[in-house]
Amino acid sequence: MTFNPDNLLTPREHDVMERVACGDNDAQIAALLGIGQQTVTQYVRSACIKLDAPNRTAAAVRYDRRYGQQVAGRLQPDRPPLSPQERQVIELAAEGIGEVQIAKQIGVSTSTVKKHLLSLRQKLGAPNRTAAAVEYYRQAGALSYMKKTGGAGEG
Repeated sequence: MTFNPDNLLTPREHDVMERVACGDNDAQIAALLGIGQQTVTQYVRSACIKLDAPNRTAAAVRYDRRYGQQVAGRLQPDRPPLSPQERQVIELAAEGIGEVQIAKQIGVSTSTVKKHLLSLRQKLGAPNRTAAAVEYYRQAGALSYMKKTGGAGEG
């Protein structure tokens, strides 16, 4: 469990949000932690409020950026790079914006947004959009770190 003494989240909310950031759904988290699925849903809602996030994807990204460990060595250079439009889609999804709104905002169809999200999940090795958004920001942070320091860092 990652626990930060800032007391924003309870220890159990940390347990749940770590799993959300990995892309687990409520049923998977409930089974893993030995709690009810409705209890998991309540923890996610509480974390959304505390992290000022509109939904679980935005909460997972905010959680990981606040509490997760940025590891520069996680980059997988053999994966295809993201297109500029894929970056726009994942950044908007990470803010908690839905597919229809993303499509309107960047001027494409909803099916194009869905195709980008599928491509992003494949390129980032993520089971769903939440894990893809978290991984995108982990890799963006790692790239930023590498550019600043000129190396992969310790990890």
